[in-house]
Amino acid sequence: MRIGDALTEGEALRFTGIPSFAPELLQVVRAGDPMKAKHLEKALMQFSEEGAAKVFKPMIGSGFIVGVVGALQFEVLASRIEQEYALPVRFEPSQFTSARWVSGAKADVEKFVNVNKGHIAVDNDGDMVYLTRLKWDIDRIERDHPELRLTATKEMMV
Repeated sequence: MRIGDALTEGEALRFTGIPSFAPELLQVVRAGDPMKAKHLEKALMQFSEEGAAKVFKPMIGSGFIVGVVGALQFEVLASRIEQEYALPVRFEPSQFTSARWVSGAKADVEKFVNVNKGHIAVDNDGDMVYLTRLKWDIDRIERDHPELRLTATKEMMV
């Protein structure tokens, strides 16, 4: 079960999505023991499903980028991962400062992704995310690619 799930006895229900907001802080997470990377992935997916953090898997490179709203959340996540999974982790600064979900026609998104692989990640739902260092980058993409939408929120369908 995830936040926003509904239980029914067969009635036809229609819900609008719940907004999911882009995180304000991004950091790279590393396991204290590199041999436990799968355990770390499992822990991160659990916390992402709970809504405790946003987890992004970059297209290039290994590891994960974790996004949160407040800096204290990194300490809370590290503590929970260590307690619940017996896996010490450390958070390190990321080269990226913001994330935007990318949407548009499939062909346009694929073309954009192929050119910008160093800035593209996938969230835990498999949606494309553009990671950037500067607000200027977002403005440039919006100007140069009017066929795409970069959004700071995404609608989670239930």
